[in-house]
Amino acid sequence: MEKNNPHISLSPHLHIPMFDFSLAELLFTVLVAVIFIGPKELPVVMRALAKAVRWIKDVSKELRKLFDELAEETGVKETVDSVNAEIRLIKGDDGNMYESYNISSPVRGED
Repeated sequence: MEKNNPHISLSPHLHIPMFDFSLAELLFTVLVAVIFIGPKELPVVMRALAKAVRWIKDVSKELRKLFDELAEETGVKETVDSVNAEIRLIKGDDGNMYESYNISSPVRGED
């Protein structure tokens, strides 16, 4: 776990990228929306959709804040940190424990 990230991430693989659309997909979606919703109702629908997305973002921020506070109170954060520290250790051929390499960031060549 990176020290710069203030949030506890128990499962970092659940990150789902959103809005990964090509221009053609975006134009096709707009065309379908204009055909089925109509040009007069489209601004109303878009405003309602934007309001719903904003509400979902606000709720997710509140839930994240709640879970972060709960993790701080219950000591889960310390447990996650200690487990991550143990994960970074590997056992060598000589039986000693060594810190493993951090491969989460790209390696830059010496130029």
